[in-house]
Amino acid sequence: MKSIIRQFRKVKNLFIIFRQYLAFYERDFTAPSPNFFKMKTLTHFAKKEGVWIETGTYMGGTTEYLAKRFPKVISIEPSDYFFDYAKTRLRSLRNVTLLKGSSEEQFENALISSGTRVNIWLDGHYSEGNTFLGSSVTPILDELNAVKKHKQKFDSMTLFIDDIRLFARSGNDDSGYPSFQLLLDWCSENGFEWQIQNDILIAEMV
Repeated sequence: MKSIIRQFRKVKNLFIIFRQYLAFYERDFTAPSPNFFKMKTLTHFAKKEGVWIETGTYMGGTTEYLAKRFPKVISIEPSDYFFDYAKTRLRSLRNVTLLKGSSEEQFENALISSGTRVNIWLDGHYSEGNTFLGSSVTPILDELNAVKKHKQKFDSMTLFIDDIRLFARSGNDDSGYPSFQLLLDWCSENGFEWQIQNDILIAEMV
């Protein structure tokens, strides 16, 4: 029975990948990229032995993917519903730590408690529907301030900021996202080299 369930899940996942790729094709390969592409981007550019800190656990899909490939994942989720869902889904993964609370409350402590090699997946933005909306659409500024405050304790660090297309490109943008230029200035001021792949800003400490 378990074997049948595993095979069913594989078929279901392949169908989801195909559907996302088809939508990507129909948009002429414009963002957002299929989730499968994003996961490959994370693993390709990550510090291979680094701990992961993730903001926005949601349903735990990315958490599970990373936990099967890296030594430890610390994931932060403010929503009661999604926290409970992910806790049940990920209960068999001993290298996953789930933290209940907002990124503003939990991220800095997670950063301090991680090792000296860290990968940080900043995906705690409000995405409509049942996702959590706190005092701001995205906690990115608080997260970057925490990184700036503690980055000297790390031997290596790579930041991944998802949905980079949403960050404001002009002063007239009222989306609630800070400007894209602010992120680039932060990278320059704090010694990070950056690039963009699959709607993700990848910033590596140098």
